[in-house]
Amino acid sequence: AAVFAVKLNKLSVKNIPAIDDELAKDASEFETLEELKADIREKKLADAQKNIDRAFENAVVEAVSANATVEVPNALVDLELDNQMNDFAYRLQMSGMSVEQYAKMMGGDLSTMRNAFRPAAEKQAKINVTLEKIAEVEGIEVSEEDMTAEFEALAKQYELTVEKIKEMVPAEEIKQSLKTRKAVKVITESAVAVAPKAE
Repeated sequence: AAVFAVKLNKLSVKNIPAIDDELAKDASEFETLEELKADIREKKLADAQKNIDRAFENAVVEAVSANATVEVPNALVDLELDNQMNDFAYRLQMSGMSVEQYAKMMGGDLSTMRNAFRPAAEKQAKINVTLEKIAEVEGIEVSEEDMTAEFEALAKQYELTVEKIKEMVPAEEIKQSLKTRKAVKVITESAVAVAPKAE
C-alpha cells in the first residue's frame, strides 16, 4: 500500500460551444450556421476539384511524354538532377539537416543519392523537352501582360514587392515556366478522360 500527497494547482473544464448561429457569428463573417456550412462546403469542393484537375493534368503530361520519341541529352538530365538535388537539399535545410547528413543516415553518400534521383530526373527532363517541342509546334508565346501578371501573382503569394520578385527570379525562368504551363493547357484541353475500368 502506498499513500501519495497531491497538490491540485488547477482544474480546467473544456467548454465546447453549441454549433449554432451564434457560433457562426462569432467565428466567421456569416450570420447563420447554414451560411458558414455552405462556405466550408464550397471551399472543400473547390480544393477537391483543384486536386482532381492537377492529377488529370499530371496524367496527361506523363502519357504524352511516355508516347513521345525524344532524345534527351545527358547535359539536360544532369541539369534536372542538379535542380532536384538542390531542391531536396533546401527542404532538408529547412528542417535542420544537411543533405550529407541525410545521405549518411540512409546508409549512403551523395553519389548514391544522385543515382537514386536519376530516374526521376530523366523522366522530368523528357517531359521538359516534350513540352518545349509542343510549345514550339503550337507557336506558343508569352506576352508582356502574361509576365506582368505572373510577377504580380508571385509578389502577392510571397508578400513581397514586384521589384523584389524580379530581383530574385530571372525573367527568362518565368517566361519558360509560363510557356510550359501554356503547353500543358493545350494538351490537357485536347485530352479525353477515360473512366477507369470497374474492379
